[in-house]
Amino acid sequence: MGPSSGGLYFFHLPQLQSTSSKVAFSATRASSVTWHQRLGHPHPQLLKSMISRYSLPLSNNFVNSPCDSCSIGKSSKLHLSSSNYKSSHILDLLFCDVWGPAPVTSFEDHRYFLLCVDHFSSFMWIFPLKSKSDVFSTFQQFLLTVERQFQTKLKSLQTDWGGEFRNLSKFFSSLGITHRLSCPHTSEQNGVVERRHRHVVETGLTLLAQSGVPQRFWHYAFDTAVYLINRMPSRTNSNISPFEHVFKHKPDFSFLRVFGC
Repeated sequence: MGPSSGGLYFFHLPQLQSTSSKVAFSATRASSVTWHQRLGHPHPQLLKSMISRYSLPLSNNFVNSPCDSCSIGKSSKLHLSSSNYKSSHILDLLFCDVWGPAPVTSFEDHRYFLLCVDHFSSFMWIFPLKSKSDVFSTFQQFLLTVERQFQTKLKSLQTDWGGEFRNLSKFFSSLGITHRLSCPHTSEQNGVVERRHRHVVETGLTLLAQSGVPQRFWHYAFDTAVYLINRMPSRTNSNISPFEHVFKHKPDFSFLRVFGC
């Protein structure tokens, strides 16, 4: 990712006028408000559970304070549909979808992102795209990496009816991958990744609202959102995080800082 100092990574960005002073918090003890910001603004009950489960060091008693950034970034809810399908291993079934175009082009000219969600573990991967035509090459590289990392083959993939995925059908067929397509105009059939889109975008926008970072840096906020969500306990995973489900050990939160600090 580049050079780091004091647990922080630095990006070479154009000079920006600061809208407020930022404080880099140490990873020793912090208030529940600071942990709420570091972890991407999770629900208070989830935050309280994480503080207990991962022994996150608090500087004082837990305080459930109203959060203006959450009010800005999480302005709507998505109906959750259920499914009886069960996976038994990672990469048994992958859900993929493209989000965009973004209302603001990122400073690296990205307008879309590809999100992939593993059905078994709920682990997510996100990839910025300049155009939908980048889906093929991006997915090819992702598939090569993830199959080697987990030493298993992708068996099934579910996507919507978008042309960027229909054009991949021959590629999937050549590898023996079952390509499941949701019916046109029924996004509910691809509900797993649709809900994750909403979670990623809400968390990313909340991080931007909290930090005052310009919206053209949404790419970094959404990357951070996925990183944090992968480390949040999930009811679908018996209250362990997707990260623990995949890598079999607890995540390390000792180096976390508030986004944009």
